[in-house]
Amino acid sequence: MKSIYLCPTCQSGLMEHQESKGLHCENKHHFDKNEQGYWLFGQVKKPKVDSRAVMRAKRYVLESGIYVPLAEKLAEIIAQLPQFSTKESLSQLDYDCGEGYFLRTVKAILTEQLPELSIEQTGVSEAENAIFAAAKAQAGPTYIVSNLKHLPIIDESFDLVTLIDKQLKGKELSRVLKQQGILLHVAAGPRHLWQIREFIYPELSEKPISTNLPKELELLQSERLSINVNVSGEQAIALLEMTPYAWRANDNVRHNIQHAKFDTLEIDFVINVMTRK
Repeated sequence: MKSIYLCPTCQSGLMEHQESKGLHCENKHHFDKNEQGYWLFGQVKKPKVDSRAVMRAKRYVLESGIYVPLAEKLAEIIAQLPQFSTKESLSQLDYDCGEGYFLRTVKAILTEQLPELSIEQTGVSEAENAIFAAAKAQAGPTYIVSNLKHLPIIDESFDLVTLIDKQLKGKELSRVLKQQGILLHVAAGPRHLWQIREFIYPELSEKPISTNLPKELELLQSERLSINVNVSGEQAIALLEMTPYAWRANDNVRHNIQHAKFDTLEIDFVINVMTRK
């Protein structure tokens, strides 16, 4: 039986072996899901792998519930999209999924709102340690370790593609998105973690929201989610570790953040809903 996957060795289509549930191609390349519960479809030479400290920081932040409002907003948007209102099943790819927090959380919320909707989820990342943690936390989704620049997936495979708190670049996401599918991109807003960033950038100024989207995608709607949360210095450090500017914080800055109290830390995201032109 044909699958949606491409052989990472020769790029031909992979077929599923009914008895073993393994995958094989016409050139006799064979792949099995490993004992940890995920597929290893190849790795880049220098994958972007989070350190154990960053993994612990991310888990600490996510389990604290700070990002539950974002998961709830994503589930609300998905449930209200007319493209999915009459569907009985939904295929989703979470690109660069990390340890799968948003896959798990959004599905749990959606299942309560739309119990009749069957959601088939796939998460992909270059970081095997993150995928290991994701597969250990939840066995439901299909988890894949793969080169993100060249996904081992055939064209037009998914109804929904999600990209959360990562840059949108390249054509892979639109390539694997179905013609009437939805790409849901969550990007940090201008005031995201403002009170933490002030410790790093003394002359911090608010920049306008950029709407520079890939030419092959059409913007259907855009929403901004802005909330204030109360976090400790330890939580602030953990949030800092999840950002691309963490390296700019020297030991003195980190000490100051860790011993500060953030009564009104701004969490600011822009959610863009797109489809293929």
